[in-house]
Amino acid sequence: MEETIFGIDASSANKPQKSGVEWYAHHLIESLKKQALSENERVFLYAPSLLEEPLSELPLGWEQKILRWALPKAWMQGRMSWEMKKRPPTVFFVPAQGLPRIVPNDRTKKQATVTTIHDIGFLHRPDIYPAKDRKRLVSATNQAIKKATHLLTVSEFTKKELMERYQLPTERISVTHLAANTDVFKPRSEKEVKEVLDAHRLGPHFFLWVGRLDKKKNLELLLNAFTQFKEHQGMGDPFELVLVGSPGFGYGNIKRVWQSSSAARQIRHLGYLPENELAALMTQARAFLFPSWYEGFGIPNVEAMACGAPLLISDIPVHHEVAGDAAWYASPNDPSAWARMMKKFVDEPAYGDQLREKGFEQAKNYSWEKTAQKTWEVLRGVIG
Repeated sequence: MEETIFGIDASSANKPQKSGVEWYAHHLIESLKKQALSENERVFLYAPSLLEEPLSELPLGWEQKILRWALPKAWMQGRMSWEMKKRPPTVFFVPAQGLPRIVPNDRTKKQATVTTIHDIGFLHRPDIYPAKDRKRLVSATNQAIKKATHLLTVSEFTKKELMERYQLPTERISVTHLAANTDVFKPRSEKEVKEVLDAHRLGPHFFLWVGRLDKKKNLELLLNAFTQFKEHQGMGDPFELVLVGSPGFGYGNIKRVWQSSSAARQIRHLGYLPENELAALMTQARAFLFPSWYEGFGIPNVEAMACGAPLLISDIPVHHEVAGDAAWYASPNDPSAWARMMKKFVDEPAYGDQLREKGFEQAKNYSWEKTAQKTWEVLRGVIG
């Protein structure tokens, strides 16, 4: 029987600090590894340097393929293109939004390329992306649509947008939802929570936000809403706003709004934290707040639900798709509405308890195992 080789780009998954796309690649590869290969199947994980644990722990039939290159920024377009030209796999899969110049895509040779388009927010809201990133994403998406045999995306919302914007047939796109890493994102013990709170000198009363601190996430609204909430609560109110993540595009404006707030001392930026600490904070938070202007999926919402944090999130289509009735929704343009809902979480905790129970159930709809199964179906099906 002819051998089938699946080549997977693991460069994003191997980054030491991960945000949404990198975590998607990491958790998906880890889940793909747990599902048995057929006798004639092998998998190569491509990366510019040695894989770190746990990516480096490979089951039978899997191997690292380290493609060293003197120019790190041109690795995908240079070294990976060379590899695809000289030694193409049967099926090439890129989980991030960007293909090399050369990809295998020849039906007569039973070769195919699959890639994931996470969203096209850069077309609908160009103002919330830096010009350089917007140009790169426009080019990468055009190339993906032109070169890939099949496309994955992470929500029905994004699939619909792709079909409408690029006139793509439905059969060329498969939806593979994101999920929480349930080994980590689950309710944590009082001891675990206390250790994390003590380590960051936090009290038990706070609202939580997680992500990259950039314009896309609409943090100015959140900061203004929290300021209104605190001014209404008055002296002695113990609640803090905790921000977790690394600075991104527009951070200067975010910082100015923060520093000018009358509640500036109650706003805590903890920087980038490991997943286990995030889970502890989500377990304790009075509510998880996510006012993004635009998302392709919004994985922190599922992680928060899995930990038992009630959700207050922006009233955008994809949030309704992902969270359903397990969240309160507010306009991303109305800080006063967010302030009122924060107060409701504080004054009427029963509402938060109801959302918490709904969130646990809603989070069960998403798992990396299901995502991996669907991804394997696509990877095998493109040459079937």
